[in-house]
Amino acid sequence: MDKIPDTAQHFIECDNKLCRNYSEFYCNTCYQRMCGLCREIHLKEMTNRKHHVVSFLERKRKRPSENCQIHINADLNVYCDGCQIPVCPACFAREHSDHEKSDIETVYNNILLQCQKEHTNILRTVIPNAEKHRDSFCEREENAKQEILKLRLCMKKRADALKKAAYSILAVSNEELDKIEKSILQDLKKQQKNTDDYIDDLQKIVIDYESKMSSIKLTELIEFHTNMSIVKLKMPKLTPISLPVFIPGTINKEELAKQFGEVKKESFEEKLSKTAMKLSTSFTIAVEVALPKLSEICHLSSMTSNKFWASDYRGNLIESDLKGKISQKIKINTCGVPGNHAVTKERKLIYTDTLKRAVYRASSGMVNEKIISTGNWVPEAIYSSHINGHILVGMRRQEHKRITRYNEEGRKLLDIQMDTKGQRLYQGIYYITENINGDICTSDNGKVVVVTRLGDYRFTYSGHQSQSRFDPYGICTDILGHIIVCNGSDYSNENHSSVHLLDHNGQFISFLLTPDQCPYKPCALCVDDQHNLWVGYWRSSTATVYKYLRNTNK
Repeated sequence: MDKIPDTAQHFIECDNKLCRNYSEFYCNTCYQRMCGLCREIHLKEMTNRKHHVVSFLERKRKRPSENCQIHINADLNVYCDGCQIPVCPACFAREHSDHEKSDIETVYNNILLQCQKEHTNILRTVIPNAEKHRDSFCEREENAKQEILKLRLCMKKRADALKKAAYSILAVSNEELDKIEKSILQDLKKQQKNTDDYIDDLQKIVIDYESKMSSIKLTELIEFHTNMSIVKLKMPKLTPISLPVFIPGTINKEELAKQFGEVKKESFEEKLSKTAMKLSTSFTIAVEVALPKLSEICHLSSMTSNKFWASDYRGNLIESDLKGKISQKIKINTCGVPGNHAVTKERKLIYTDTLKRAVYRASSGMVNEKIISTGNWVPEAIYSSHINGHILVGMRRQEHKRITRYNEEGRKLLDIQMDTKGQRLYQGIYYITENINGDICTSDNGKVVVVTRLGDYRFTYSGHQSQSRFDPYGICTDILGHIIVCNGSDYSNENHSSVHLLDHNGQFISFLLTPDQCPYKPCALCVDDQHNLWVGYWRSSTATVYKYLRNTNK
């Protein structure tokens, strides 16, 4: 029975052959299954052993017996921590006596539990995800064919356009040739007429000669001949005709190819940075979402353009749509930490717990999964990269602040705490975001700090010169590499609350929201998958969605 996996749907009977009821409990001491009634009897048995009875799912499996290869009759019942192998007592005493050892039953069950978890994860998650990938191949193949067909049609249109341009040039050249031809023909007709007139004159002279020669007297003939001989009839000159010539231009295939365009396989990085979006001339409100379940909105994380997570300073975290309909609600330990949740590229919610010093991934069930333990560091702000899935956690330990990069499984990759001069990078980490070039942008105490993906310091932004106070809170980036940050300063008589737009080098571009346009102190920002900007305000339970980019393809 013990070989049946936990995932199997099987009725586990009590080991008492006279009972055969449902096995709800298990004795780790006796390796025996039992129902509730048999459990009471089992615990009352008068034996020298102390029975360790647990629920069946928490049971320890009986370790299979395995003999030592050196001491054939000895059981491998000791686990050497130093060498991480099971050994027999004789081998341990001879070769491992200076090493720590562990209870081999505990080690066996821990490893078995890990195998069961991995086995269950493969069955429930990995294989279904792989099957989804497999099922998507037909659709992806069809999409690829359709996209390539679109490219073929686009190329044909381009070739037709080049043909049209060539025929247009041909038509202009033909028009010019027509003009030249007309001029040449008119000149030739004129010369032909002059020649015809000359021949007519000659014909008349011939007739005169014939008439005079037949009947004229000698004296008259001499006079006629004398007069005619002095007639100067000149042959009309043939004017040379200047015919047109065609001088073909050199066909430069390289230049023609540039005009036509090219086909190439676009890399992921090129596709990521390539965009048809640009800043709009107008900054308009798209929608306002009321969230009465929150006292204020201190942080926003977008799932889609229609779904998002929002939180307040009291640890209330809700999932809502654009109509304010709440689908999930979570209570978290925040201790006033604002940027404490994020949405992964798989659209899973992750959040920090300052009391348990851990990072959790929200699940559909009642118990959320702990993916990171931060030890003696208190986790505060968090961000999940949509480039590589890495998790960035801002944390503190007394006066020390740092950002730690983890992979998707929660393995630590990098600590970002000091610059190249050994100076502290951060005084307070409120919100974290990542730009399209991998830069890590953080709202800090009175400044925005930006480092590279490897933690090398790039620049600090300390606000616009027109505002005497800068208190950055919510921060996010967009598809164009802009950095968008709230100035939540409203402590003085002069209101400086605003939303700043910076380029990827930290240069101020404009105010997206001026102090006059901020009804309250803005402290929450995010950009959704449709490139809309979401803004949440202190002391307001209403989130406002703005349109500030436009698609240049439309």
